[in-house]
Amino acid sequence: MVCTVTLNPALDCYLAPARLVPGEVNRYGEPRFLPGGKGVNVSLLLHSLGEDTLAMGIAAGFTGRELENMLRQAGCRCAFFYLPQGDTRLNLKLMPPGQPETALNGEGPHIPEETMVRLEEHLAAVLREGDILVLSGSLPGCLPPDTYIRLARTVPRNVKVVLDTAVPALAAGLKAKPFLVKPNLEELGALLDLPLKKEKDILQGAKQLQRMGARNVLVSLGRRGALMVPEKGKPLLRAALPGREVSSVGAGDSMVAGFLHGWMQSGRIDTALDWGLAAGAATAFQQGIAKGEEVEKLYKEHFSSRARK
Repeated sequence: MVCTVTLNPALDCYLAPARLVPGEVNRYGEPRFLPGGKGVNVSLLLHSLGEDTLAMGIAAGFTGRELENMLRQAGCRCAFFYLPQGDTRLNLKLMPPGQPETALNGEGPHIPEETMVRLEEHLAAVLREGDILVLSGSLPGCLPPDTYIRLARTVPRNVKVVLDTAVPALAAGLKAKPFLVKPNLEELGALLDLPLKKEKDILQGAKQLQRMGARNVLVSLGRRGALMVPEKGKPLLRAALPGREVSSVGAGDSMVAGFLHGWMQSGRIDTALDWGLAAGAATAFQQGIAKGEEVEKLYKEHFSSRARK
C-alpha cells in the first residue's frame, strides 16, 4: 500500500476569464473545483492506475468536507482528521487564454498538537513493513520544519519514505534518509543556494542530496525532462515527452505517482522513471490530474519497446 500524507490540502478552483486585467472587473465562466494538495494528487493517480492507496491528511470546515467528498466520489480511500475550527484552504488557479497561469494559494488553518498525535497514531496502526509513505507538500506555518521527520519515525522501519517538499522542510526531512526525494529544479537550487543551469551542476546538486541523506533523487526539470540519480547504478537523464502543455499544476505529483507505480510493478529504477515521465506529461497536457488510462497510453507510445528489452 502507498499511504500519502497531506498536511495542507486544498480545494483548487480553476477560473478561465476571457482576459485578466488588474484593477478592472474581470468575468469568467463556470468554475471548476478539484481536490488539491501534493499527497492528494499522488493518491488520486495511484488509485486510477490500480494501486492500493490511502490518502491521509488534516482538513477543516466546509471546504475540507467537500475535498473528502470529491476524493471518495473518485473512489479514493481517505482518512482525514478534522480540526475544530477554520477551513481547508481554497486555491485559485487563474488561466486566461494566451496569458501565463496565475495561482493564488492560501496558508491553511492552525493545527493543534492533539490532531498531530491522532494522525501519528493512525499512521502507526495502518502501515506495515513493505508499504510506502509519501510525505509531500508545503507545511502549514504552525508546524516546524522537522515535522516530516517526526512522521517518518512513527512508522515501521522497513516502510519506504518518499519526500516531496520545499525548503526548509526538505532540508530537515533528508535526515530521515528517505527512499526517494523529488525536488524540482527551483527547490534543488534553493536548498543548495546555487544557480543550477548546466546539466553537470544539476547532477552534482542531486548527488549532494544523497550525501545529505537521500537514497534516490529524482529531479523534475519541466520541459527539459527529468534526472534520476539512483542509489545504485548510473544517473539517468530523460527528455520530456512531446506535447502541448496546458497546466503544470500537479505534474510533479503525477511524476511521483507514476514513478511509484513503475517501481511497484517492476522493481526497476529505469522503468519507474519512464512511468514517472509518462504520468507527469499526461497531467501537464490537460487541466487536472491525469487518469490512469491516459498515463498508460503515453507509456506504451514512448517506452513499451524499451520495457520489453
